[in-house]
Amino acid sequence: MCLTALIVIGIIALIIFLIMMIPVGADIGYADGQLSLSAKVMGIFLQLLPKEEDVEKKPKKEKKPKKEKKPKKPKKEETPAEEPEKEEEGKKKKGLPLGLTIDDLLDLVKAVFKGLGKFRIWVDRFLLHYIAAGKDPYKTAVTFGKINATLCALAPICRKKFKCRDTDVYTDINFAEEKPFIEFGLGFHIRIGTLFAVANAIIFRALWIIIRSKTRQLFDKIRGKLERKPEEALAETEQ
Repeated sequence: MCLTALIVIGIIALIIFLIMMIPVGADIGYADGQLSLSAKVMGIFLQLLPKEEDVEKKPKKEKKPKKEKKPKKPKKEETPAEEPEKEEEGKKKKGLPLGLTIDDLLDLVKAVFKGLGKFRIWVDRFLLHYIAAGKDPYKTAVTFGKINATLCALAPICRKKFKCRDTDVYTDINFAEEKPFIEFGLGFHIRIGTLFAVANAIIFRALWIIIRSKTRQLFDKIRGKLERKPEEALAETEQ
């Protein structure tokens, strides 16, 4: 019985080891606002995005014409004048994801590359074309400088840790345009066992950056409230 149990355990361990050694990867691309994604398993590519449209489409059934409904009279309670204000409030609320700043996002990118650099990953291609642009020339120049500084900091790490077969990086600035141009491509493959280790390293670092950003925002709100209280007290004394 003991020998049989050892054989079963050995077979299970061998199967797990072989699964962990299977190479998997992905090929990610972004250009002209369109994202492309392909999964790679043992050298076979599986396109995930954009989804291929079915060539043969089922003919649509002819719908019966609907009866025209009489237009309802507008209610007096409705206040269409308030709608633009709501739209403006919604636009103001929109921002970077999770309330992160550009510095936080750049730190997140650095953390991802550092986490990947700790493990053996084969990079098939890396492409980055970035042209900074915007309505505010000062902000455009600052953003361009930060991205170049980040790329310069990551370049030596990538050279030491990764072996990339094809690299194409280009940055520029254009004050005549209002929208930046970004073209990105990354293809890599990794063993399943290493993938779990990489995911853990990146996830913990990303959580730390998000918690740090949220804590900073909380302290800024508290500081703002404390600064308002003396001003309110002075206003009451003047009255």
